[in-house]
Amino acid sequence: MGRLNNSEFLTKLSEVLISNNGESSVYLTQKRLTSTLPIDEPTSKINDLSSNVIKTEAFEKNTTTYPVLIRISMNSGNMKSSSQSKQKTKLSTVVETSNLDQFWSEYVQVIKNGFVGLKKKDKKKNKKSGKVSK
Repeated sequence: MGRLNNSEFLTKLSEVLISNNGESSVYLTQKRLTSTLPIDEPTSKINDLSSNVIKTEAFEKNTTTYPVLIRISMNSGNMKSSSQSKQKTKLSTVVETSNLDQFWSEYVQVIKNGFVGLKKKDKKKNKKSGKVSK
């Protein structure tokens, strides 16, 4: 499936998480989306370090903003029977930096609503050794 716009992505994500009902793993990835360089262009011109990494006059400050690529992938359905083919559900969207705050707030709500079946881990009680030295 191709990239969806932000509202379609959130709608489909909500549907997928509700229909999943904890039956399969869901993988969430977010990363910066950069444009690819042509093969002929030398790589020495790339300066994608943020301005606070290296404080020297030799490098220009990087003031470019990059969109964020958000991907969701999961195995669909119950994979107990070997006769079923493994189908994956893949969704992705690109969020521009100007829309990022609004998108994150909506994205977090969809994730919280979709993962209702999760429960906290039970903490183990530390057993104190009851051995008494003679």
